[in-house]
Amino acid sequence: MRILSAAKTSTGVVRTENQDFFGVKKENDFFFVCDGMGGGVCGDFASRYASDVILSLFDKITKKDGLKILGGQYSDYDENVLKHVSLIKTANRALYNMTKKYPKLAGMGTTCAGIWVEKEKNLVHIYNVGDSRVYRVRNGRIQLLTEDHSKIKELIDSGKMTAEESKTAEFQSMLTRALGVSETVKVDYKSEFVRSGDVYILCTDGLNGELTDFNINDIVNLHKPDVEEISNELILAVNNSGGRDNTTIISVCVQDAAEPSSGLKYVQQKDIITFSQETSPQSSKEDSLIRKYSKNSNVSVPQLALERNIYKSPLFIALILVLLCVMGLFAYTVMFTDKQNKSIVELTGDVSGINLSVKTINEDKLKEILSTQDVVFRMQLLQDVKRNEESFTHALPNVSVVLSRDGQNKFMGISEYKPMEIKLSGGKYLLTADLDGYKILDDNFKLKNMIVVNFEDSKSLSDKTVIMVAEKDFKNM
Repeated sequence: MRILSAAKTSTGVVRTENQDFFGVKKENDFFFVCDGMGGGVCGDFASRYASDVILSLFDKITKKDGLKILGGQYSDYDENVLKHVSLIKTANRALYNMTKKYPKLAGMGTTCAGIWVEKEKNLVHIYNVGDSRVYRVRNGRIQLLTEDHSKIKELIDSGKMTAEESKTAEFQSMLTRALGVSETVKVDYKSEFVRSGDVYILCTDGLNGELTDFNINDIVNLHKPDVEEISNELILAVNNSGGRDNTTIISVCVQDAAEPSSGLKYVQQKDIITFSQETSPQSSKEDSLIRKYSKNSNVSVPQLALERNIYKSPLFIALILVLLCVMGLFAYTVMFTDKQNKSIVELTGDVSGINLSVKTINEDKLKEILSTQDVVFRMQLLQDVKRNEESFTHALPNVSVVLSRDGQNKFMGISEYKPMEIKLSGGKYLLTADLDGYKILDDNFKLKNMIVVNFEDSKSLSDKTVIMVAEKDFKNM
Protein backbone atom coordinates (compact mmCIF):
# COMPACT_ATOMS: atom_id res chain seq x y z
CA MET A 1 0.00 0.00 0.00
CA ARG A 2 1.19 3.52 -0.84
CA ILE A 3 -0.05 6.68 0.84
CA LEU A 4 0.11 10.02 -0.99
CA SER A 5 -0.63 13.20 0.96
CA ALA A 6 -0.56 16.98 0.55
CA ALA A 7 -1.47 19.69 3.08
CA LYS A 8 -2.50 23.24 2.24
CA THR A 9 -3.72 26.11 4.41
CA SER A 10 -5.06 29.57 3.54
CA THR A 11 -6.02 32.65 5.54
CA GLY A 12 -8.85 33.27 3.08
CA VAL A 13 -10.03 36.50 1.49
CA VAL A 14 -11.72 38.22 4.46
CA ARG A 15 -9.65 37.45 7.56
CA THR A 16 -6.19 38.83 8.31
CA GLU A 17 -4.78 35.95 10.38
CA ASN A 18 -4.85 32.16 10.06
CA GLN A 19 -6.01 30.33 13.20
CA ASP A 20 -5.84 26.89 11.53
CA PHE A 21 -2.97 24.45 11.98
CA PHE A 22 -2.23 20.92 10.78
CA GLY A 23 -0.02 18.01 11.72
CA VAL A 24 1.52 15.35 9.48
CA LYS A 25 3.51 12.26 10.51
CA LYS A 26 4.14 10.74 7.08
CA GLU A 27 6.35 7.98 8.45
CA ASN A 28 3.44 6.88 10.66
CA ASP A 29 0.64 7.69 8.15
CA PHE A 30 -1.01 9.98 10.73
CA PHE A 31 -2.62 13.28 9.69
CA PHE A 32 -4.80 15.86 11.47
CA VAL A 33 -6.16 19.41 11.18
CA CYS A 34 -7.03 21.93 13.92
CA ASP A 35 -9.22 25.04 13.78
CA GLY A 36 -8.57 27.49 16.63
CA MET A 37 -11.23 29.60 18.28
CA GLY A 38 -11.26 32.36 20.87
CA GLY A 39 -10.35 35.43 18.85
CA GLY A 40 -7.05 37.29 18.42
CA VAL A 41 -3.93 35.38 19.35
CA CYS A 42 -6.01 32.90 21.37
CA GLY A 43 -7.31 30.89 18.40
CA ASP A 44 -3.94 30.84 16.66
CA PHE A 45 -2.17 29.75 19.84
CA ALA A 46 -4.79 27.08 20.65
CA SER A 47 -4.45 25.27 17.31
CA ARG A 48 -0.61 25.54 17.27
CA TYR A 49 -0.24 24.42 20.86
CA ALA A 50 -2.60 21.44 20.52
CA SER A 51 -0.79 20.36 17.34
CA ASP A 52 2.61 20.65 19.01
CA VAL A 53 1.48 18.58 22.01
CA ILE A 54 0.19 15.82 19.71
CA LEU A 55 3.30 15.73 17.51
CA SER A 56 5.82 16.08 20.36
CA LEU A 57 4.30 13.29 22.45
CA PHE A 58 3.56 11.02 19.49
CA ASP A 59 6.55 8.74 20.02
CA LYS A 60 6.42 8.94 23.83
CA ILE A 61 2.96 7.55 24.68
CA THR A 62 2.85 3.79 25.24
CA LYS A 63 -0.12 1.41 25.39
CA LYS A 64 0.24 1.47 29.17
CA ASP A 65 -0.05 5.27 29.10
CA GLY A 66 -3.10 5.02 26.85
CA LEU A 67 -4.87 2.63 29.22
CA LYS A 68 -4.10 4.88 32.18
CA ILE A 69 -5.63 7.84 30.34
CA LEU A 70 -8.61 6.05 28.78
CA GLY A 71 -9.36 3.29 31.28
CA GLY A 72 -9.28 -0.50 31.24
CA GLN A 73 -12.60 -0.75 29.40
CA TYR A 74 -10.73 0.07 26.18
CA SER A 75 -8.03 -2.59 26.60
CA ASP A 76 -9.22 -4.49 23.49
CA TYR A 77 -8.40 -1.61 21.18
CA ASP A 78 -5.22 -1.44 19.13
CA GLU A 79 -2.26 0.17 20.89
CA ASN A 80 -2.06 2.92 18.28
CA VAL A 81 -5.75 3.72 18.52
CA LEU A 82 -5.28 4.19 22.28
CA LYS A 83 -2.24 6.36 21.56
CA HIS A 84 -4.03 8.67 19.14
CA VAL A 85 -7.09 9.17 21.34
CA SER A 86 -4.81 9.74 24.35
CA LEU A 87 -2.83 12.35 22.41
CA ILE A 88 -5.99 14.29 21.58
CA LYS A 89 -7.21 14.11 25.18
CA THR A 90 -3.80 15.20 26.48
CA ALA A 91 -3.80 18.16 24.08
CA ASN A 92 -7.19 19.14 25.53
CA ARG A 93 -5.81 18.96 29.06
CA ALA A 94 -2.73 20.98 28.11
CA LEU A 95 -4.86 23.77 26.61
CA TYR A 96 -7.19 23.81 29.60
CA ASN A 97 -4.21 24.05 31.99
CA MET A 98 -2.93 27.02 29.97
CA THR A 99 -6.20 28.92 30.44
CA LYS A 100 -5.90 28.43 34.19
CA LYS A 101 -2.27 29.53 34.28
CA TYR A 102 -2.82 32.50 31.96
CA PRO A 103 -6.34 33.93 32.49
CA LYS A 104 -6.02 36.12 29.40
CA LEU A 105 -6.23 32.95 27.30
CA ALA A 106 -9.62 32.01 28.80
CA GLY A 107 -12.17 31.04 26.16
CA MET A 108 -9.65 29.65 23.69
CA GLY A 109 -10.07 26.20 22.16
CA THR A 110 -9.61 24.24 18.96
CA THR A 111 -11.21 21.51 16.92
CA CYS A 112 -9.29 18.42 15.83
CA ALA A 113 -10.00 15.88 13.09
CA GLY A 114 -7.51 13.22 12.04
CA ILE A 115 -6.89 9.87 10.44
CA TRP A 116 -4.36 7.08 10.80
CA VAL A 117 -3.91 4.65 7.89
CA GLU A 118 -2.94 1.24 9.22
CA LYS A 119 -1.33 -0.44 6.21
CA GLU A 120 -0.85 -3.85 7.84
CA LYS A 121 -4.57 -4.26 8.54
CA ASN A 122 -5.86 -2.33 5.52
CA LEU A 123 -7.75 0.06 7.83
CA VAL A 124 -8.18 3.79 8.22
CA HIS A 125 -8.91 5.07 11.73
CA ILE A 126 -10.85 8.35 12.05
CA TYR A 127 -10.93 10.72 15.05
CA ASN A 128 -12.64 14.06 15.65
CA VAL A 129 -13.63 16.69 18.21
CA GLY A 130 -15.55 19.75 17.02
CA ASP A 131 -16.69 20.60 13.49
CA SER A 132 -13.56 19.93 11.44
CA ARG A 133 -14.33 17.06 9.08
CA VAL A 134 -13.07 13.93 7.32
CA TYR A 135 -14.56 13.06 3.92
CA ARG A 136 -13.94 9.99 1.78
CA VAL A 137 -14.28 9.93 -2.01
CA ARG A 138 -14.63 6.37 -3.34
CA ASN A 139 -15.74 5.30 -6.83
CA GLY A 140 -16.68 8.86 -7.68
CA ARG A 141 -18.91 9.38 -4.63
CA ILE A 142 -18.25 11.48 -1.54
CA GLN A 143 -19.18 10.52 2.03
CA LEU A 144 -18.80 12.45 5.29
CA LEU A 145 -17.18 10.11 7.85
CA THR A 146 -17.35 12.40 10.93
CA GLU A 147 -20.18 14.09 12.81
CA ASP A 148 -20.00 17.80 13.66
CA HIS A 149 -20.12 18.63 17.35
CA SER A 150 -22.06 21.86 16.83
CA LYS A 151 -25.28 23.48 18.01
CA ILE A 152 -26.64 23.47 14.46
CA LYS A 153 -26.06 19.71 14.05
CA GLU A 154 -27.75 19.15 17.42
CA LEU A 155 -30.81 21.17 16.38
CA ILE A 156 -31.03 19.41 13.01
CA ASP A 157 -30.78 15.97 14.64
CA SER A 158 -33.53 16.87 17.11
CA GLY A 159 -35.80 18.12 14.32
CA LYS A 160 -35.82 21.71 15.59
CA MET A 161 -34.12 23.04 12.45
CA THR A 162 -33.86 21.93 8.83
CA ALA A 163 -30.59 21.67 6.92
CA GLU A 164 -31.78 24.52 4.69
CA GLU A 165 -32.57 26.76 7.68
CA SER A 166 -29.15 26.04 9.18
CA LYS A 167 -27.39 27.77 6.27
CA THR A 168 -28.58 31.18 7.47
CA ALA A 169 -28.53 30.52 11.22
CA GLU A 170 -26.76 33.18 13.30
CA PHE A 171 -24.75 30.68 15.34
CA GLN A 172 -22.91 28.90 12.50
CA SER A 173 -19.72 28.27 14.50
CA MET A 174 -21.23 27.48 17.91
CA LEU A 175 -19.55 24.24 19.03
CA THR A 176 -20.77 21.76 21.61
CA ARG A 177 -17.38 20.08 21.90
CA ALA A 178 -13.82 21.38 21.46
CA LEU A 179 -10.33 20.94 22.89
CA GLY A 180 -9.37 23.28 25.71
CA VAL A 181 -12.74 24.49 27.01
CA SER A 182 -13.15 21.83 29.73
CA GLU A 183 -10.86 19.73 31.92
CA THR A 184 -11.92 16.57 30.07
CA VAL A 185 -13.21 15.83 26.59
CA LYS A 186 -15.04 13.13 24.61
CA VAL A 187 -13.39 11.92 21.39
CA ASP A 188 -15.32 10.29 18.51
CA TYR A 189 -13.71 7.34 16.72
CA LYS A 190 -14.50 4.91 13.92
CA SER A 191 -12.57 2.80 11.40
CA GLU A 192 -13.18 1.26 7.98
CA PHE A 193 -11.41 -0.80 5.35
CA VAL A 194 -9.56 1.20 2.73
CA ARG A 195 -9.64 0.49 -1.01
CA SER A 196 -7.23 1.45 -3.75
CA GLY A 197 -8.10 4.87 -5.10
CA ASP A 198 -9.77 6.11 -1.93
CA VAL A 199 -9.18 9.82 -1.29
CA TYR A 200 -9.61 11.18 2.24
CA ILE A 201 -10.11 14.93 2.71
CA LEU A 202 -9.37 16.32 6.18
CA CYS A 203 -10.59 19.91 6.44
CA THR A 204 -11.51 22.78 8.71
CA ASP A 205 -14.97 24.30 8.30
CA GLY A 206 -13.69 26.94 5.88
CA LEU A 207 -14.06 24.28 3.15
CA ASN A 208 -17.61 23.06 3.77
CA GLY A 209 -18.64 26.60 4.75
CA GLU A 210 -18.10 27.72 1.15
CA LEU A 211 -18.39 24.56 -0.97
CA THR A 212 -21.11 21.91 -1.08
CA ASP A 213 -20.23 18.22 -0.83
CA PHE A 214 -21.13 18.02 -4.53
CA ASN A 215 -18.53 20.69 -5.38
CA ILE A 216 -15.85 18.99 -3.27
CA ASN A 217 -16.59 15.64 -4.91
CA ASP A 218 -16.24 17.11 -8.43
CA ILE A 219 -12.87 18.72 -7.69
CA VAL A 220 -11.46 15.56 -6.09
CA ASN A 221 -12.59 13.31 -8.96
CA LEU A 222 -11.24 15.74 -11.56
CA HIS A 223 -7.73 15.81 -10.09
CA LYS A 224 -7.14 12.50 -8.26
CA PRO A 225 -4.70 10.90 -7.58
CA ASP A 226 -2.71 14.18 -7.68
CA VAL A 227 -3.11 15.14 -4.01
CA GLU A 228 -1.17 18.39 -4.44
CA GLU A 229 -3.56 19.50 -7.15
CA ILE A 230 -6.61 18.42 -5.13
CA SER A 231 -5.57 20.50 -2.11
CA ASN A 232 -4.60 23.52 -4.24
CA GLU A 233 -7.81 23.46 -6.29
CA LEU A 234 -10.04 23.08 -3.23
CA ILE A 235 -8.38 26.11 -1.59
CA LEU A 236 -8.70 28.09 -4.83
CA ALA A 237 -12.40 27.21 -5.12
CA VAL A 238 -13.03 28.24 -1.50
CA ASN A 239 -11.37 31.64 -1.96
CA ASN A 240 -13.16 32.21 -5.28
CA SER A 241 -16.45 31.52 -3.48
CA GLY A 242 -15.84 34.20 -0.87
CA GLY A 243 -13.08 32.83 1.38
CA ARG A 244 -14.77 34.15 4.52
CA ASP A 245 -12.86 31.84 6.86
CA ASN A 246 -9.46 30.21 7.19
CA THR A 247 -9.30 26.93 5.30
CA THR A 248 -6.95 23.99 5.86
CA ILE A 249 -7.01 20.79 3.82
CA ILE A 250 -5.01 17.57 3.88
CA SER A 251 -5.64 15.31 0.89
CA VAL A 252 -4.68 11.66 1.38
CA CYS A 253 -4.85 9.12 -1.45
CA VAL A 254 -4.51 5.36 -0.91
CA GLN A 255 -2.96 3.28 -3.68
CA ASP A 256 -2.25 -0.44 -4.09
CA ALA A 257 -4.40 -1.40 -1.09
CA ALA A 258 -5.31 -5.05 -0.55
CA GLU A 259 -8.99 -5.93 -0.86
CA PRO A 260 -10.82 -6.79 2.41
CA SER A 261 -11.93 -10.05 0.83
CA SER A 262 -8.33 -11.31 0.60
CA GLY A 263 -8.55 -13.06 3.96
CA LEU A 264 -7.85 -10.17 6.33
CA LYS A 265 -9.28 -11.10 9.71
CA TYR A 266 -9.45 -7.61 11.14
CA VAL A 267 -12.76 -5.92 11.82
CA GLN A 268 -13.73 -2.37 11.00
CA GLN A 269 -15.53 -0.16 13.53
CA LYS A 270 -18.22 1.22 11.20
CA ASP A 271 -20.31 2.99 13.83
CA ILE A 272 -18.91 6.01 15.63
CA ILE A 273 -18.00 5.29 19.23
CA THR A 274 -17.20 7.98 21.76
CA PHE A 275 -14.28 7.63 24.15
CA SER A 276 -15.69 8.94 27.43
CA GLN A 277 -14.43 11.84 29.54
CA GLU A 278 -11.53 11.17 31.89
CA THR A 279 -11.67 10.66 35.62
CA SER A 280 -9.32 12.51 38.00
CA PRO A 281 -6.64 9.75 38.02
CA GLN A 282 -6.71 9.67 34.23
CA SER A 283 -6.30 13.45 34.07
CA SER A 284 -3.35 13.15 36.47
CA LYS A 285 -1.63 10.86 33.98
CA GLU A 286 -2.20 13.48 31.26
CA ASP A 287 -0.64 16.11 33.52
CA SER A 288 2.48 13.98 33.95
CA LEU A 289 2.84 13.67 30.17
CA ILE A 290 2.31 17.41 29.76
CA ARG A 291 5.12 18.11 32.24
CA LYS A 292 7.37 15.85 30.19
CA TYR A 293 6.34 17.69 27.02
CA SER A 294 6.78 21.16 28.53
CA LYS A 295 10.50 20.61 29.13
CA ASN A 296 11.14 20.54 25.37
CA SER A 297 8.24 22.62 24.05
CA ASN A 298 9.01 25.11 21.28
CA VAL A 299 5.63 26.88 21.36
CA SER A 300 5.76 30.30 23.00
CA VAL A 301 2.87 31.65 25.01
CA PRO A 302 1.57 34.89 23.40
CA GLN A 303 3.30 37.94 24.82
CA LEU A 304 0.03 39.64 25.74
CA ALA A 305 -0.89 36.65 27.90
CA LEU A 306 2.39 36.99 29.78
CA GLU A 307 2.10 40.69 30.48
CA ARG A 308 1.75 41.32 34.17
CA ASN A 309 -0.67 43.77 35.65
CA ILE A 310 1.69 46.41 37.05
CA TYR A 311 -1.11 47.74 39.23
CA LYS A 312 -0.80 44.64 41.41
CA SER A 313 2.95 44.91 41.99
CA PRO A 314 4.04 45.78 45.57
CA LEU A 315 6.24 48.63 44.34
CA PHE A 316 3.38 50.28 42.49
CA ILE A 317 1.03 49.88 45.47
CA ALA A 318 3.60 51.48 47.78
CA LEU A 319 4.00 54.41 45.41
CA ILE A 320 0.24 54.92 45.30
CA LEU A 321 0.08 54.94 49.09
CA VAL A 322 2.72 57.66 49.27
CA LEU A 323 0.88 59.75 46.70
CA LEU A 324 -2.37 59.23 48.55
CA CYS A 325 -0.84 60.65 51.74
CA VAL A 326 0.29 63.74 49.84
CA MET A 327 -2.71 64.34 47.64
CA GLY A 328 -5.48 63.48 50.07
CA LEU A 329 -8.65 61.48 49.96
CA PHE A 330 -10.07 63.05 46.80
CA ALA A 331 -6.98 62.31 44.69
CA TYR A 332 -6.95 58.77 46.10
CA THR A 333 -10.51 58.17 44.95
CA VAL A 334 -9.91 59.50 41.44
CA MET A 335 -6.71 57.52 40.91
CA PHE A 336 -8.11 54.30 42.35
CA THR A 337 -11.13 54.52 40.05
CA ASP A 338 -8.89 55.11 37.04
CA LYS A 339 -6.66 52.16 37.88
CA GLN A 340 -9.61 49.86 38.42
CA ASN A 341 -11.02 50.84 35.05
CA LYS A 342 -7.71 50.11 33.33
CA SER A 343 -7.36 46.71 34.98
CA ILE A 344 -10.04 45.16 32.76
CA VAL A 345 -7.74 44.44 29.85
CA GLU A 346 -7.91 41.31 27.71
CA LEU A 347 -5.99 40.20 24.64
CA THR A 348 -8.29 42.36 22.50
CA GLY A 349 -7.90 45.57 24.55
CA ASP A 350 -10.31 47.30 26.93
CA VAL A 351 -13.30 45.11 27.63
CA SER A 352 -16.43 45.01 29.71
CA GLY A 353 -17.48 41.96 31.66
CA ILE A 354 -20.01 40.16 33.82
CA ASN A 355 -20.11 37.81 36.76
CA LEU A 356 -22.50 35.20 35.37
CA SER A 357 -24.51 33.02 37.76
CA VAL A 358 -26.50 30.08 36.39
CA LYS A 359 -29.29 29.15 38.79
CA THR A 360 -32.52 27.20 39.09
CA ILE A 361 -35.61 27.66 41.28
CA ASN A 362 -35.56 26.23 44.81
CA GLU A 363 -37.66 23.12 45.34
CA ASP A 364 -40.18 24.75 47.73
CA LYS A 365 -40.75 27.72 45.47
CA LEU A 366 -41.01 25.47 42.43
CA LYS A 367 -43.72 23.38 44.11
CA GLU A 368 -45.64 26.55 44.92
CA ILE A 369 -45.44 27.73 41.30
CA LEU A 370 -46.44 24.40 39.81
CA SER A 371 -49.28 23.84 42.25
CA THR A 372 -51.28 26.84 41.03
CA GLN A 373 -53.48 26.69 37.95
CA ASP A 374 -54.06 30.45 37.93
CA VAL A 375 -51.86 31.83 35.13
CA VAL A 376 -51.77 35.35 36.57
CA PHE A 377 -50.80 34.12 40.02
CA ARG A 378 -48.11 31.89 38.52
CA MET A 379 -46.63 34.90 36.72
CA GLN A 380 -46.61 36.82 39.98
CA LEU A 381 -44.73 33.98 41.66
CA LEU A 382 -42.21 33.92 38.83
CA GLN A 383 -41.76 37.67 39.16
CA ASP A 384 -41.04 37.10 42.86
CA VAL A 385 -38.29 34.68 41.82
CA LYS A 386 -36.76 37.24 39.44
CA ARG A 387 -36.90 40.01 42.05
CA ASN A 388 -35.62 37.89 44.95
CA GLU A 389 -33.36 35.38 43.28
CA GLU A 390 -31.08 35.13 46.32
CA SER A 391 -34.02 33.76 48.34
CA PHE A 392 -35.74 31.59 45.74
CA THR A 393 -32.93 30.14 43.59
CA HIS A 394 -29.72 28.17 43.98
CA ALA A 395 -26.69 27.56 41.76
CA LEU A 396 -27.02 25.06 38.90
CA PRO A 397 -23.61 23.50 38.09
CA ASN A 398 -22.39 21.63 34.98
CA VAL A 399 -24.26 23.85 32.52
CA SER A 400 -22.40 24.38 29.23
CA VAL A 401 -22.33 28.14 28.60
CA VAL A 402 -21.42 29.64 25.21
CA LEU A 403 -21.29 33.33 24.28
CA SER A 404 -21.11 34.11 20.57
CA ARG A 405 -21.21 37.11 18.26
CA ASP A 406 -21.25 37.32 14.47
CA GLY A 407 -21.33 33.54 14.29
CA GLN A 408 -18.11 33.14 16.28
CA ASN A 409 -17.76 31.60 19.73
CA LYS A 410 -16.22 34.19 22.07
CA PHE A 411 -16.48 32.27 25.34
CA MET A 412 -17.14 28.66 26.37
CA GLY A 413 -17.29 27.38 29.93
CA ILE A 414 -19.01 25.15 32.46
CA SER A 415 -21.02 26.67 35.32
CA GLU A 416 -20.03 26.01 38.92
CA TYR A 417 -21.44 26.96 42.31
CA LYS A 418 -19.69 30.32 42.15
CA PRO A 419 -20.28 32.94 39.39
CA MET A 420 -18.31 32.71 36.15
CA GLU A 421 -16.10 35.74 35.48
CA ILE A 422 -16.42 36.62 31.78
CA LYS A 423 -14.52 39.49 30.19
CA LEU A 424 -15.42 40.40 26.60
CA SER A 425 -15.56 43.57 24.52
CA GLY A 426 -18.74 45.65 24.73
CA GLY A 427 -21.79 44.78 22.64
CA LYS A 428 -24.58 42.23 22.33
CA TYR A 429 -23.82 38.51 22.56
CA LEU A 430 -25.91 35.39 22.04
CA LEU A 431 -25.81 33.33 25.25
CA THR A 432 -26.57 29.61 25.09
CA ALA A 433 -26.90 27.59 28.29
CA ASP A 434 -27.07 23.85 27.65
CA LEU A 435 -28.07 21.18 30.17
CA ASP A 436 -30.17 18.13 29.32
CA GLY A 437 -33.83 18.74 30.07
CA TYR A 438 -33.36 22.41 31.06
CA LYS A 439 -34.06 25.68 29.28
CA ILE A 440 -33.52 29.37 30.04
CA LEU A 441 -36.41 31.28 31.61
CA ASP A 442 -36.20 34.68 29.90
CA ASP A 443 -37.46 38.06 31.18
CA ASN A 444 -40.86 37.42 29.59
CA PHE A 445 -41.08 34.01 31.34
CA LYS A 446 -40.70 32.09 28.08
CA LEU A 447 -38.46 29.03 27.72
CA LYS A 448 -35.53 29.67 25.40
CA ASN A 449 -32.42 27.82 24.21
CA MET A 450 -30.59 31.12 24.00
CA ILE A 451 -30.92 34.77 24.99
CA VAL A 452 -29.22 38.06 24.11
CA VAL A 453 -26.85 39.52 26.71
CA ASN A 454 -25.52 43.08 26.53
CA PHE A 455 -21.95 43.84 27.69
CA GLU A 456 -21.20 47.44 28.67
CA ASP A 457 -17.96 49.10 29.72
CA SER A 458 -17.84 49.76 33.44
CA LYS A 459 -15.37 50.09 36.29
CA SER A 460 -16.20 46.63 37.62
CA LEU A 461 -17.87 43.46 36.44
CA SER A 462 -21.66 43.62 36.52
CA ASP A 463 -23.72 40.75 37.91
CA LYS A 464 -25.90 38.71 35.56
CA THR A 465 -28.10 35.76 36.54
CA VAL A 466 -29.52 33.21 34.12
CA ILE A 467 -32.36 31.16 35.58
CA MET A 468 -32.91 27.71 34.08
CA VAL A 469 -35.89 25.42 34.68
CA ALA A 470 -36.79 21.86 33.78
CA GLU A 471 -38.60 21.93 30.46
CA LYS A 472 -40.98 19.17 31.55
CA ASP A 473 -42.27 21.35 34.41
CA PHE A 474 -42.90 24.42 32.26
CA LYS A 475 -43.65 22.93 28.84
CA ASN A 476 -47.13 24.48 28.73
CA MET A 477 -45.95 28.03 29.37
